[in-house]
Parts: sequence; C-alpha cells; structure tokens
Amino acid sequence: MTLVAAILFSLAILVSLVWLLFSPRAAQSTPAVEALDIEKLLPLHCRHFPQISQILGKEDDEFMARRAPKSVQKLWRKQRRGILRQYLNSLAEDFVRLERLARLASALSPQLNEAHQWEWLRLGLQFRFMYRVLAIRISLDRVTSSELARITNLITGLAGELETLMSQIAGIMPSRLDLNPGH
Repeated sequence: MTLVAAILFSLAILVSLVWLLFSPRAAQSTPAVEALDIEKLLPLHCRHFPQISQILGKEDDEFMARRAPKSVQKLWRKQRRGILRQYLNSLAEDFVRLERLARLASALSPQLNEAHQWEWLRLGLQFRFMYRVLAIRISLDRVTSSELARITNLITGLAGELETLMSQIAGIMPSRLDLNPGH
C-alpha cells in the first residue's frame, strides 16, 4: 500500500509542476502594468564590477605581504571577503529584478511565455549554481576576477536581451508600456 501511495504522491507533484509551468496566466490589468516603473527592474549593481575586480588584483596582495603585519593582512582579507559577499548578494538582487522584468515581458506578450519560461528556468538554475560556488570560493578566499566576471556578464547579457525584448513589446503595444518615462 505504501508503494501505491508513494506513486500517487509523486504523480500529484508531477502534475502540479506541469500545471504551474504551462497553465495560462491571468492577464495583468493595464493599470498595474502602466504603474510599474521599469527602471526599478533593471540591474543596478553589476555596473560596479570594475571597482570590485580591482580588489582582486595581485598587486594589492603583494603590497600587503611586503608592507603590512600578518594581523593587518588577516583583517584586510576578511574585509575584502565581506565586500565580495556584498557584491555577490547585490548581483543576486539584480538577477531577481531581471526575473521580475522577464515575468512582465511574458505577461505582456503571451506568445513569448512558454519559450522564455524554459530559458529562464535554465538561466535561474545556472545563476543560482554559480552564486553558490562563488559564495563558497569567497569564504575560502579563492575567488578570481574572471569568476566574478562570468556571473556579472550573465546578468548584463540578460539585461540587454530583456531591454531589447521590452523595446519590441513596446513597439507592438506602445500604449501599454512606456520604457523611458520622462525622457
């Protein structure tokens, strides 16, 4: 009897997941879409990558090794890890903003809904995996500038694609969305 219950429970979960992925979405009302400030959904923090990459330079490590006592070096590395954690958390905020913008694009253009949902699911998993790996590497003080560049480039690339998509949608339905309010 427990095998049958487990199979039924698994089937119910599978049906629920399929329903969540492919069920028709309730259309957002026009006032809610018009009231939404698109600027608040664009990434903000990935723009600071050049400054963040500087703190990972070998020159700083070499300078600290030559000039500072071990206790100061240890404190410096701890503070640097804290800054890198903050940056990584800020990138996660940027990604969440982009996910919201992608959902808005899907709501505004139903023909994009299914195709982009699978892509966003894949990109979400990829981002979260990269995020976890980098969080561990930051804790171990083993992160490199190129690793941070990959996750930052993922976000900036997605932002560019979404801006293009939103421009296309705005061209299709200009009365429903104003991408550049006040410009």
